[in-house]
Amino acid sequence: MADSSHHSPYSLDPANIVWGEDGSPRADSYGDIYFSQESGIDESRHVFLLHNQLAERWQTLDPNTAGRFTIVETGFGTGLNFLLAWQLWQTLAPANWRLHYISVEKHPLRPHDLQRAHSLWPELNTLASILQHNYPPLLSGQHRRMLNSAQVCLDLLFGDALDCLPALLDSPNRTDTRTQSPSKGSVAAVDAWFLDGFAPASNPAMWHDTLFSCMGSLSKVGASFATFTSAGFVKRGLRAQGFHVEKVAGYGRKREMLRGTFTGSAEINAPFPQRVAVPWHRPSAQTPVKHALVIGAGLAGCSTAAALAKRGIEVTVIDRNEPASGASGNPQGVLYTKLSPTPGELNLFTLHSFLFSLAYYRERLNKGSIQGDLCGVLQLANSKKDAAQFDQLQELFKDQDWLQFKQGSELQDISGIPISGRGYYYPQAGWLSPPSVCAADLAHPNIRLISHREAISLVDDTSQWHIKDNSGNTVASGDAIIIANSNDAKQFPQTRHLPLKPIRGQLSYIEASALKCEPKCVICHDGYLAPAVNGSLCIGASFNLHDVSVDLQDRDHEWNLAQLDALSPELLNPPVTVRGGRASLRCSSADYLPLVGAAPIVEDFAKLYAPLGKDARRRISIPASNYRNIYINVGHGSRGLTSTPLSAELITSYICHEIRPLPRHICESLSPARFLIRKLVRNQPLE
Repeated sequence: MADSSHHSPYSLDPANIVWGEDGSPRADSYGDIYFSQESGIDESRHVFLLHNQLAERWQTLDPNTAGRFTIVETGFGTGLNFLLAWQLWQTLAPANWRLHYISVEKHPLRPHDLQRAHSLWPELNTLASILQHNYPPLLSGQHRRMLNSAQVCLDLLFGDALDCLPALLDSPNRTDTRTQSPSKGSVAAVDAWFLDGFAPASNPAMWHDTLFSCMGSLSKVGASFATFTSAGFVKRGLRAQGFHVEKVAGYGRKREMLRGTFTGSAEINAPFPQRVAVPWHRPSAQTPVKHALVIGAGLAGCSTAAALAKRGIEVTVIDRNEPASGASGNPQGVLYTKLSPTPGELNLFTLHSFLFSLAYYRERLNKGSIQGDLCGVLQLANSKKDAAQFDQLQELFKDQDWLQFKQGSELQDISGIPISGRGYYYPQAGWLSPPSVCAADLAHPNIRLISHREAISLVDDTSQWHIKDNSGNTVASGDAIIIANSNDAKQFPQTRHLPLKPIRGQLSYIEASALKCEPKCVICHDGYLAPAVNGSLCIGASFNLHDVSVDLQDRDHEWNLAQLDALSPELLNPPVTVRGGRASLRCSSADYLPLVGAAPIVEDFAKLYAPLGKDARRRISIPASNYRNIYINVGHGSRGLTSTPLSAELITSYICHEIRPLPRHICESLSPARFLIRKLVRNQPLE
């Protein structure tokens, strides 16, 4: 049986592998092999690559137009199908196309089992090593990894397929038709399906109408599928959803298998994905986007611009000052997350965005394109609340290589300064230079920067959006707008309702000689302390909800020094002279989650969903009303370095009609419209 010792809401049961004498891995809980050592590679190529006609299809991709090919797999297992698809993609696909590979796995392999399986395939060694290096921790949820300089996007969904696949749909509703129109309650993005996983006789739970209905909702017309099974109920389930199914010769001793294509014509009574009561989350772009306009050149705006540019979209970034001139201009920013024993949407998003950012920035640091040091982050847990949670979290997150639980003298050993107590140590995290991150993002050839021009109004002529300055002159025109200018987002009529709040923060700069010993890693306490750069230390930052000035203030310098003294009374080398600092305004939301998604039309929401004020459970089948191709990416608070890369991927998935990097419930918790829905339920005015 699978290991059931993990009862954490974050963790899952990894696969229990029994290795046969011939080297073949067998899943103990299913009594079935992952592959045959004798013919595993050949069988996978025959079933999934050949019968999805991948070679023929990839050879005909247009090299003059950037594009994406999406494969969804049920049962990642050892990753063999992925590695073979990736190998073929590298050989045949144009360089400006991206392979988006999405795979679901209920019982992922432990890293040592994955490595052992890969050792059997020398021809895949290079790609297998990259996969092992980027393999997510064994935590339930959706994990995105960008490989081969983002030419390959791998989404690993650790969980039950019957939970994970429905979560990829936006807001399925019975009034939807099975068409390829933008009003469909999902993104029809899938080009090919690898129906792997164990045989129906060994794993009957997966081969369910829910799987087949999700396939119907997510597939493009013409999408293909292939599966080693030829079971009759699988054939009937796929035909009901609109797939043309044919039985063909299997591989080796397997006499028959199934393959087919999606026609888009489902049977009238075909099972449909479970609907939502109110389909208010429909964020996909309403018209095609070839040129996007991004307002704001901080971390949110620059990361969004880069994500769009990598998809072949032309991007114009507009900033009233220079890039990274606001809160994103701090010389050192910390990659960190805040864990909680209760996995609410805030905690799930911060955790998954943190894990994504670690891999995302590591590659860029290794290439030298950004500045920073992944020297480790030590987060102290000395408050009463933190101390109460420490033991819980240690049990929930045991056996994780990205997180270690330290106490007593271990804290000084790691940090290099005299501190004690308890703390969470993130060995793969550290500090980065946000201005260098912004500069690297903007360096893409598809991005044009317009600085020292202020966006005052947004005008839609039904074919394009135009950004106007304070003289009424057009600054830039494009097909979509992404508002990423922090607290200034409220200046536009389309977004003035957003519940944003500015939070003042001030850093202080002191010489490294002001400390009796230098920190070896980043230490997060009531403030933070990072290792010195060029003989200078950056300490802070203050936190003030009631002051919106950005002038340096002595009282904030004094507060920063007091926090440092409280961290370790033996640390400072008095007298300490502050050599300068920097003050800026963070942008936060009412619930501390960022606002990432389509801009809702407030007046329409008020009319469409008014009945929720009388009955919060009322079913309203009318889809959301959003401004055409306007998106919002603000409210990242002090976690911008951590949260903006994944948020940029989410915004880009909406604009480019891709499968989302996060499940629907987290996407909804990030949506700017969430506040409108909450107010309507509570009978509160919307503005």
